[in-house]
Amino acid sequence: MTALTMRDFRSNLANSFDRVDGGEHVYIRRNRKLYTLVSVEDDDLEITPALAAKIEKARQEHREGKTLRFENAAAAQKWMDEL
Repeated sequence: MTALTMRDFRSNLANSFDRVDGGEHVYIRRNRKLYTLVSVEDDDLEITPALAAKIEKARQEHREGKTLRFENAAAAQKWMDEL
């Protein structure tokens, strides 16, 4: 994994965005934290009717008790490991 410093990121903004557009992962390190640069499409910013229907279906399944519940993160991880 390669992370750019803030100085390198600011100095090479266009190149960083071009790398993301080309499918690379671009990470930026700032104050001991790591961030990632991602591309977002216009349709990622809106709740479409199809997405709204999926959300409502999930809410209904939750109300009906058709969802999985775990006591803690370890139990959820154990379940996923067994898939």
